[in-house]
Amino acid sequence: MYLVRRVVRTQPGKAWEVASYLSKITAAYEKGGRNKAQIFVGGQGLPGEQNVVYAEWTQERIERTVRGTVPEDVGTYSAKMRLLMTEYTIEFFDLVTPEKLQDMGLA
Repeated sequence: MYLVRRVVRTQPGKAWEVASYLSKITAAYEKGGRNKAQIFVGGQGLPGEQNVVYAEWTQERIERTVRGTVPEDVGTYSAKMRLLMTEYTIEFFDLVTPEKLQDMGLA
């Protein structure tokens, strides 16, 4: 099992608008069977990095996205989101489970 995290750094004051677009993008993928994503906004009156939005979800495998399988809404909302962002990255994490620890001889 893997955790996938999209990190979007936004123009000042645009985090909530970007969060709205990112919510719509992840919902489009969820309609196609992807696990439910959680969206987080950093800063905005809280301690921590300002003007950053995160989306994260789990999935069983890491696979390449095939162009023809991307929902149409993703392109529409991504284009609007790009106008408000300064940086976009994606991170992948291998979730630690008792089974994986045992397989590695660490349990």
